[in-house]
Formats: sequence, structure tokens, C-alpha cells
Amino acid sequence: MTGQQLQESSELQTACSTWARQPGCTLLLLPPYKEGPLLSALDWVVEFSPDHPIVLGANSAESIVAQEVMYQLQGVQGGDHRGHTRYWKSHSSSGLFAATMLPLWSISLLNHAHLVTEFLEDLNRHTGKALAPVAKDDQSEIMLYPQDLTVMVCCYGFEVATAASLMDRLHGFAVPLLNLAHFDLPESIDRLQQGGLLNQQGLTQAGLAFLQTSKYWAFAENLKGET
Repeated sequence: MTGQQLQESSELQTACSTWARQPGCTLLLLPPYKEGPLLSALDWVVEFSPDHPIVLGANSAESIVAQEVMYQLQGVQGGDHRGHTRYWKSHSSSGLFAATMLPLWSISLLNHAHLVTEFLEDLNRHTGKALAPVAKDDQSEIMLYPQDLTVMVCCYGFEVATAASLMDRLHGFAVPLLNLAHFDLPESIDRLQQGGLLNQQGLTQAGLAFLQTSKYWAFAENLKGET
């Protein structure tokens, strides 16, 4: 998701910041941004950068796109990650909300996917791990985990219904949309099917209603609009 998309929608800000508080969840904003406050709950302010920041270390995603950085992020809340990215956590075990000024979608990184993955994995180390189920479908008594809710959002946004088709769509992104190391997609798909929320055609009526009444609906709609 781009920072500008988030800045232009208070509903999306609420949905995304709530989702990012959950253990095991990492949300990273990418350029472009609008000048001004990034999120009403934080003191982060985006400014256009007249000078490109100095990046040390030749073998890194930062060094490759250093001349393409157009913004700087001001603020003291949260933590600093490599000088061009800030992250915020509600508590030590929570998920993570982050914003980077690096254009990780740049064509300059097309042949350096391993450096992008390294950057994302390094950032994701700050994220609290999901250990316990957080939701339950009352009719089936199936326990749902944060990852399952993310899979529901992706199934709706991409209009897919199987782990294989979801993997195909996710692998089409130059910048990974999800950290697949934290997801067992077949297991999540199976839980959603067992709970009556998903079938071979996609989300069921029960699944769609569940998603529409959840705090992730705005995010799901935004994802569908982009694909």
C-alpha cells in the first residue's frame, strides 16, 4: 500500500492501524506520499527531500535506490529502522506499523529481489509473533488466527479461492505483499473452508458478511480496487 492511499482515507487509517496491532502482522507503507501528517495517531510528518540521503554500504537495497528517494520522514514516535524507515508498535508483542521512504517497487531493484527480501525480513524481526487464535466462528467452532483473516482479505481482493492461485498472485508482486514464511496457506484455506467462510468459488455469503463487518473490510476493498 502507498502512503498516499492511507493519508487520503481516515477509514483506511483506522482499519490498517487496528490490523497492524495484532501479533504476527506487519504493515509497510511505500512511496508515493503526500506532504504532511502520515497517520493521525502518530507524530510522523512526510516532507519532500531536497537532497538524497547518504546511504552507507554498497550491497543493500538502500544504496541501489538512494538517488530515487524523494521524501524524508520526521517524527520521534516509534523506532528508527536504517534511517529512512520508521516503525511503531503498541506494545512489545504487538504487530508493527511501518513506513519507508525507499521506493522498493523501483525497477532498479528488479534483479536484486534478495536485497528487498533481506530488508523486509530485517524489519519484520521487530514484529511480535502470533501464538494464540484471536477469532472464532460461532457456528462451526473453528478457531481463526490473524493469518486466516489476512488470507480472507487476499482471497476477496484477488478473487481467488485456493492456496495455489493465491500463491501465484502473491508471487506476481515485485515487492512481497505478505511474508510467506509466517503463513501456511493450505492450512488457512482449510480452516476457512471448514468454517463455511470459503468454497471453491471464493468467499461464501457467510465469509463475505464476516469480512464486511470486520475492521479489515476497507483494506480488502482497497486491495480489490488495485487488482
